[in-house]
Amino acid sequence: MEFATRLCRPGDEKVLSLVAQATILETYAGITNGSDLVTYVDAELSPADFSRMLADKRIRLWIAETGIGKCAVGYAVAVADEGARSFSSFELKRLYLFYRFHGNGIGKKLMQDVLLFAEGMKSESCWLQVHEANTHAIEFYKRCGFVQTGSDVFRAGEGSYQVLTLRLILRR
Repeated sequence: MEFATRLCRPGDEKVLSLVAQATILETYAGITNGSDLVTYVDAELSPADFSRMLADKRIRLWIAETGIGKCAVGYAVAVADEGARSFSSFELKRLYLFYRFHGNGIGKKLMQDVLLFAEGMKSESCWLQVHEANTHAIEFYKRCGFVQTGSDVFRAGEGSYQVLTLRLILRR
């Protein structure tokens, strides 16, 4: 399957929101409470939320599209840590891909894009949080070199969910 990834730009808000909402539902239905998912999506993943992200200098977004039709199938978001020099340390806030596209190298390509950007920014580390039940993602991140450094609680709606914190050291 042919696909391409690219840095997002203004005008991508609606498609980013659609992919974000759909991949959240696909990933967490059956793991979390449905009303918590709806609350989270409404609060974090609207086109207006993505418009704000695209305008923020501390945030970068990438999108993965099919070769035929340029249909969005995944995306990634990197957010510079508060107080960090540019992107010296940052959170991989999201890296989602529709399940039917797993195993085609698309997630790996999105990760490469993020890490190439990090290299260009001379980033020292990247961290992320992932739901403890999302074993597929945890395995993917570990294959990319991330190491678990702790755990935390993530609030969505009325629910509290256990997440693992993973870190990748990029420069010493």
